[in-house]
Amino acid sequence: MTTIDLTIHNDRRKRAIQRAKEKNIIIPTYAQMKDPSKISAKVKDELTKIGLWDIHPRNLFRINWHNQPTASGGTFDGVNYLELPSSLTGVKARIIAIVGKWFPTGAHKVGAAFSCLVPRLVTGQFDPTTQKAVWPSTGNYCRGGAYDSALLGCESIAILPEGMSKERFEWLATVAGETIKTPGSESNVKEIFDKCKELANSGQDLMIFNQFDEFGNYLWHFEVTGHAMEEVFNQV
Repeated sequence: MTTIDLTIHNDRRKRAIQRAKEKNIIIPTYAQMKDPSKISAKVKDELTKIGLWDIHPRNLFRINWHNQPTASGGTFDGVNYLELPSSLTGVKARIIAIVGKWFPTGAHKVGAAFSCLVPRLVTGQFDPTTQKAVWPSTGNYCRGGAYDSALLGCESIAILPEGMSKERFEWLATVAGETIKTPGSESNVKEIFDKCKELANSGQDLMIFNQFDEFGNYLWHFEVTGHAMEEVFNQV
């Protein structure tokens, strides 16, 4: 899709709000993800007692590029980045890479997945009390989606190739409601979406979040990743 549909479904939206109240979920804004200085002192204080990968709704506020590089109790600082030296790259041009390691799950895909699911929740298009969120990918996007779902009080299904790492599946077993293995490995993307088609026709009440046709994916990177890159560019 080329835009985010903001059509309100009031009944489901009321149930989503009730679920958020029950689980003490607070959803960060794009402005806060771009600039964590806008996050309240109360939330920052809570984060000092929470691990980076913990299944805790306050970790929604760690979906940004500014997390302090620590496994637990960190708040926010400058954008995490590194510079590749010319002795390694063989070129004179400075090459800077922003680092996603210090996101929850160790990958920035939690942001892309957040931006796909949250608009559906706040409009009532996705009902966390009845529907399941399906996250297909070869790895980090489905991990991010399953993690975000857990923080947002939603059931999830992760779909990824059976050839991915044992550690990845072990972690997903603790986070996703269900994990489906498809044939192949990193390059076997078609098989993932064959399974999505099968699920879509199964009659189950679910929503498939395909990162390649979800505008929220691109919006998050434009608004949040782009801002982080600009911040580093101006710094160096």
